[in-house]
Amino acid sequence: MKSRALLSGLLLVLSMSASASQVAPSTGGGGATLSGKVTLLLPPKVKIDPGGSVVWIPGLTVSAPAAAGNSVTSKDKRFDPRILAVPAGTRVKFPNVDSIYHNAFSLSPGNAFDMGLYRKGASRDVVMKNPGIVRVYCNIHPDMAASVVVVDGNAFSLVQADGSYRIEGIPPGRHEVHIWSDVAGEQVVTLAFEAGRVTGWSPELDATKYQRVAHTNKHGKAYPKARNDADRY
Repeated sequence: MKSRALLSGLLLVLSMSASASQVAPSTGGGGATLSGKVTLLLPPKVKIDPGGSVVWIPGLTVSAPAAAGNSVTSKDKRFDPRILAVPAGTRVKFPNVDSIYHNAFSLSPGNAFDMGLYRKGASRDVVMKNPGIVRVYCNIHPDMAASVVVVDGNAFSLVQADGSYRIEGIPPGRHEVHIWSDVAGEQVVTLAFEAGRVTGWSPELDATKYQRVAHTNKHGKAYPKARNDADRY
């Protein structure tokens, strides 16, 4: 009888442990996890995926940082990737693989730069010193545009095309969480995080009033009209 009672008690403890792990899955190292799915509300007949968004927690150093790139390539008269996220202090490269010249530049305060003209096979780079959104353009081709989200710390995630994102290794406590989209702007919330638990946040971003606005060149002037591609190097 005693053996049966001990066995029943052991099974009950194992069952409770399994249930607890399902409710609060471990994220490893005692850190918390933030995950969710971002939805974009768009104007009629406009199709844009949420992949042009970044989620981050300012000022945090997480134990499981995302693998971040540090390159924006000029290719087919486009910047690739269109959205990049990096920790402040990262040196970002701007290689040119096109058979034409490019001139990447930014007038964003705190991270302004001008790469000058450079040809195929050449690469220029700049250190992104200050947190913020860095708008990058080409001084020759007005349709080339990219954004570098410079983050204070390393707690960030690029949102995937399906809207999903995930940040792991977050210290427990209440933290301010930011999300930015190149078509919907920025949102900020404060969320609570517990060690070993997943906090879910699935924001809706309102891009129903999004309109593409023409930008100026690095001199603050309108781009000249091109008669043919030779005018754009």
